[in-house]
Amino acid sequence: MPALIGAGILALVAWWLSGWEMWPWLFGGVGGLVAVLIFARRLPPIWRLTVPLLVVGVWLLTYVDPWWWVLLAGVAVTGAGVAALVTLRLRVRRWQTLTALALGVVMVATGWAMLAVDAARHARQTQQELNQAHDDAVARILPHSPGSMVNFLAERIARPTPDAVADACFVFAPAARQQLADARHVPDCPAAIGAMAAEVTAAGDYVNNLSLPGQASQPNPDGTLSVDACHLDFSGLTDDTPHANPGPQIGLLTLAQQHGQGHLIVNYRSCPSG
Repeated sequence: MPALIGAGILALVAWWLSGWEMWPWLFGGVGGLVAVLIFARRLPPIWRLTVPLLVVGVWLLTYVDPWWWVLLAGVAVTGAGVAALVTLRLRVRRWQTLTALALGVVMVATGWAMLAVDAARHARQTQQELNQAHDDAVARILPHSPGSMVNFLAERIARPTPDAVADACFVFAPAARQQLADARHVPDCPAAIGAMAAEVTAAGDYVNNLSLPGQASQPNPDGTLSVDACHLDFSGLTDDTPHANPGPQIGLLTLAQQHGQGHLIVNYRSCPSG
């Protein structure tokens, strides 16, 4: 009966640790029971249940961190040492009992510590995977060319709703956001976008007639792109048109490609005066 209880506890604990895997129960438990009934008919009834439970428990342990094996074995050894201590009271087998207790405690402590280390490592790995997935998602939605970046900013500057302002600041790296704010003499990026929006005199002309000259974008030795958005071309608008300059020049931008996809503004400078 103690063996049956121990095998049952082992199977249940291993089942919980394995995430409630069912295959060992279906193949190990049922198969082991059938094998015992066929090949070991002379076994007592209790052992006919104990053997399949042991098979299931050991099989389930293959799904869990091996340090759980050390911890569970330590619990078993410690339990056996405590039982011997209570029963024998160190009158006989004193050194065996004390050794079992010490070994059990060491195994429990080691298993517990290494499980904590593995859990921390797994948490770091999971966080890194989440960060990587987030960075990839961000890179996909960033503008993919200097022209699309300038058009993206112009559309948000021309119609500065709260969401549009947030989108405009999103394409700036933190350092570039502060550079934009400093250039506009305002506390933060949203205020800088608002200041630029205040210079828009004709939103439709600013968005629909804006283009970035071909020579405005130049590669840098470090792989970034320098974009001169200080000489934006408003095709179709002449000096005689009431809104020949329908909005502000954006500035000097440095773009860095993210994960081989979209670009992020990593450096900002205001347009030279005059």
